[in-house]
Amino acid sequence: MKHKSIVPTHVERTMRNGDFIVSKTNTKGQLTYCNRIFIEFSGYTEAQLLGQQHNIVRHPSMPRSVFHLLWSRIQNGEGIFAYVKNMSADAQLLLGLCH
Repeated sequence: MKHKSIVPTHVERTMRNGDFIVSKTNTKGQLTYCNRIFIEFSGYTEAQLLGQQHNIVRHPSMPRSVFHLLWSRIQNGEGIFAYVKNMSADAQLLLGLCH
């Protein structure tokens, strides 16, 4: 999977109108579901994604503290609205939105 030596390309991929990236994880942060848009934009196959930590798509410039906040809110049953910067398998920038 992704290696720490991967350097982002600084090329941003734009989503199409009506596209929504959806993923689900278990309590350990491992991906249990990815919709076809998530799979397409991630650059990985479904088989490569399922069972992996969700941070497989984490962009290196996203502070880990943001994800700590997201997980804390989710685990407390609270909602959150946040933009998330992710990275595809080919190191292109992906922007997402968390609710």
